[in-house]
Amino acid sequence: MKHIIGIILIIGLLSCEKNKQKFESIVDINLTVEQIDSILEEFQFDYESPIIIDSSNQVIIPISTELLEKRTKFSKSGYYSNEYPRYWNILFYNRKTGETRLLTEDKMRISQIHVSKNDKYVEGNKIMNEKILYQIGNLDFNQDGKLNNDDPEFLFSSEIDGTDLKRISPLDEELQYFEVIPNSTQILLRTLRDTNQDSIFDSQDESIWYKAELKNQVWRINEIIDSNGRKKIEKLYFEQWLKKKKSD
Repeated sequence: MKHIIGIILIIGLLSCEKNKQKFESIVDINLTVEQIDSILEEFQFDYESPIIIDSSNQVIIPISTELLEKRTKFSKSGYYSNEYPRYWNILFYNRKTGETRLLTEDKMRISQIHVSKNDKYVEGNKIMNEKILYQIGNLDFNQDGKLNNDDPEFLFSSEIDGTDLKRISPLDEELQYFEVIPNSTQILLRTLRDTNQDSIFDSQDESIWYKAELKNQVWRINEIIDSNGRKKIEKLYFEQWLKKKKSD
């Protein structure tokens, strides 16, 4: 009887989907292959336009997904839903060998892909001509059981064929900005550090600048201004602009 009730609940969820904005996750139910197929019919798996990587046989195809008639609500990041990623994986295809592979089998939110394409190849840009960079969220930072826009994004890199995926920016810090330095293997990046430890990244947190450098296929990252240096700068501001001077 419990099994039958579970099936009825699933069917009810699917039949009501068109009138709802949010898809309820299916948990703790042992589904048959037929039931899983029925649920997946509610999704549209969208293989985005292929990106051809310059001077290689490699093509990447970002994979997104959306529920039917779902894209009506914009999230804080400008994409369609706080609960669902812009891309949840990437298919790599070698035009010469026909080999295909996914970027990862781990759960990730991929918001941006940075790659050297035919029209954006930059001579002397060593990193972008040899690597692919990604903005990825893969950590439930606030431990609410969800992986969404409330959790931090990190800077990642991989080889042109999608292998050797590595995180560059510090764990537990929200990526804000990065700039690849031409004619080098360096990246400058800025993050937000959750200094008040409220599990929220906002204006109350500290902005940190880093230099990341690729040496022997290992990313090494260092703060440009350490905590002592930041305190000296802040104290100088206090002395010059906030401290009231005694009148003569």
